[in-house]
Amino acid sequence: MERLLADLRVAVRRVRKRIGFTVVAVLSLALGIGANTAIFSLVDAILLRRAPLPQADRVAEIYQKQPDFPFSPFSYPDYRDFRDATRSVFSQVSISRYTAASRDMGDHVETMMGELVNGDYFKLLGVRPVLGRLLGPEDDVSPGGHAVIVISYDYWQRALNGDPHAVGKALRLAGRDYTVVGVVPKSYVGTMAGIAPSFYGSVQMVNQIEGGGTDELTARGNHSSFLKARLAPGATMAQARAVAARFTADMQARYPKEWSGSSLVVVPTTEIAVNPLLDSVVVPAAAALMIVVGLVLLVACANLASFLLAQARDRQRDIAIRLAIGATRRALVQQLLTESLLLAIIGGVAGVLLSRIALGALLGANLPLPLPIWLDVSLDARVLTFAIVASAVAGLLFGLVPALQATRPAVIEWIKNENAGGGPGRRLTMRNTLVVGQVAVSLLLLVTAALFLRSLQAQMQVDPGFGKAPAAMVWFTIPADKFDSTRRVAVLDEIERRSAALPGVRAVGVTDNILLNPLSQQSKRINVAGFTPPKGQVGFDIDYAAADSGFFDAAGVTILRGRNFTTADGPGAPRVAIINEVLAQRFWPNRDAIGQSFSSDTTTFRVIGIARNTKVRSLGEAPRGFIFGAYKQQFSTNPMLIARTDGNAERTTVRLLGVLRETSPDLYVLQMKTLSSHLAAMMLPARLGAIAFTLFAGLALALAVLGVYGVVSYAVARRTREMGIRLAVGASPTGIVRLLMREGMTLVVVGAAIGLALGMAATRLLEALLFGVRTGDPLTFVGAPLLLLAVGAVASLLPARRASRIDPARVLKTE
Repeated sequence: MERLLADLRVAVRRVRKRIGFTVVAVLSLALGIGANTAIFSLVDAILLRRAPLPQADRVAEIYQKQPDFPFSPFSYPDYRDFRDATRSVFSQVSISRYTAASRDMGDHVETMMGELVNGDYFKLLGVRPVLGRLLGPEDDVSPGGHAVIVISYDYWQRALNGDPHAVGKALRLAGRDYTVVGVVPKSYVGTMAGIAPSFYGSVQMVNQIEGGGTDELTARGNHSSFLKARLAPGATMAQARAVAARFTADMQARYPKEWSGSSLVVVPTTEIAVNPLLDSVVVPAAAALMIVVGLVLLVACANLASFLLAQARDRQRDIAIRLAIGATRRALVQQLLTESLLLAIIGGVAGVLLSRIALGALLGANLPLPLPIWLDVSLDARVLTFAIVASAVAGLLFGLVPALQATRPAVIEWIKNENAGGGPGRRLTMRNTLVVGQVAVSLLLLVTAALFLRSLQAQMQVDPGFGKAPAAMVWFTIPADKFDSTRRVAVLDEIERRSAALPGVRAVGVTDNILLNPLSQQSKRINVAGFTPPKGQVGFDIDYAAADSGFFDAAGVTILRGRNFTTADGPGAPRVAIINEVLAQRFWPNRDAIGQSFSSDTTTFRVIGIARNTKVRSLGEAPRGFIFGAYKQQFSTNPMLIARTDGNAERTTVRLLGVLRETSPDLYVLQMKTLSSHLAAMMLPARLGAIAFTLFAGLALALAVLGVYGVVSYAVARRTREMGIRLAVGASPTGIVRLLMREGMTLVVVGAAIGLALGMAATRLLEALLFGVRTGDPLTFVGAPLLLLAVGAVASLLPARRASRIDPARVLKTE
């Protein structure tokens, strides 16, 4: 301990003495460790941090596999049938669905994210209340008869100030009072990362909270509920899958319309990271980010090791003397490692602070997200342990090799000649090897960043087919229990009339489901004369939305042929539809589709118009068929109001909200945004990926350039006498520059060649994360090396030019 304290005192003195190097080292480590800690915090919050689930290996999630949707949620009637049919293998089956409800605060309305669950939900998850009780079987009996809620710990603290008497209080949600019966513990923030409900209500209250015109408890085609099931004692997953297969066959026979071509997927929770549908993207993206920031830290460590090697060479005479008078190599290595670890600790502390600032800025940014995202990125024991381990590993990585190199026992040589090794020396040194590695990793990250930027560019060039003009959108609910069918239509007409009169508004329309909506996808199963449905299905599943006549102009969807909807297309009129070009070409390739008909269930639709193709589910999809139905023929109590404007779309959004408030205080606002932010949400993953990879690649490039600059600068410092003699005997300054630049550029070229090979191999793993660009993109694999060579040349040129201005007389006189 005495020796360690003595080494620490020496380390502190050297850190204070070499203030310039200390600042560079701490900044490099802070950026490397900070990036690693920030990304690990996100990975921890999304993938690792979970509320403990008792016997998690005996719990499974159940999904309905459909022809074009591999992990579809359930409808409530299907859940009920599944629960009754699988009692032999599942002791508990829980259902949950996400919802939003407006809380009336008197002077304003707050939209709360919620989750509606059945009586087995909390029991299955093993969650215990921190206050009061949780929902149980007694709250899951009769539709509309359980006006009770449980609130989250965060909402209890934030909105109710942690009131110990919160149980029994009433919160007014969706125009009705709900009694708070309990508070979930702080550790439980929902089962899907990023979505943290503020309240939990009974699924029996879904119609009252969502206020739709459809009875969600009987709508077998409404797939919006998630199922979890716990195996009964003695049952196995294989038995559960067999029972699920028998259940599927029974449902296909009983309900061919909803179940033809469908099956069940039983996925153990231990095999799920976030959600089966998202895991194929989220997990590789998280792994890629962790690898990238790990490489950045490795480059930072290599850079510092390179500088320490240079300093160790300058200290070798001092170290040789210590060895000569009896110091052990082990003691000297320990002293040098203490210095490195001290720098790593300081850099680690600064890195943790930087990661907190970066995460705060990211989570506080106004991102165009379809749902509010909440992630717990607090500095818990796991994140702190990661930061400590990363700092310690970094200290060892950049300190061990210089310490071993500096203490090699060549005592007599270094005591006799302190200028030993001042010439060109060996080409292949440890320091040069480190710089080559830095350059190679930097090019690998540059190639990766360039591919993501090219992918983002490709997405931005995709024409979604709508939303080019500024437009505002408000999604709201017309409560079915407060407005009868006649009043609903009248209220919506009044809202559209008032909205159209707003300053700057040029067109107003409504739809029940906007295009490119990741939260909701609707379809109709249709049949067309002369066409046979796919094997095992009773019809063709086609994406669908209801819209009124104003929607097309407001959203920017072009009707190419035929006519728009009119007031004549009302509830009692024959059903009509506008289809897109893809659907028209698919079913009526050699004739005009206008006037043709198709059937859905027992209803016949006549095609009255052909709309231009639009993107439906994602920007990268192949053209998909789409059907627009007349809104008044299939009225929805959850309309999306769209207003195209020639002014500020955000200001128009606020004005639309004012129109809703003026029309009726009983309308519930679910979401308000601009159409441009709606489209931006589809590009957000690509945008964030491009920004992150570009930042990390830029950081690695800067560190690599600093390494090249250091190598050439050190060569200049060590070979000052040689350069003076060369200039004295007639060498030109240009020749000196070429000589020294050759040393730096050789490292850059070798590193670039290695990095290019690594890039070609590694980028194939990113293919699933890219859009519209090949992993072997020529522009990327030409542009990135040229950029690296250019900045490498500048880094070599600056110290080389300084050497060419050496005064030979002064150098020789000094010698």
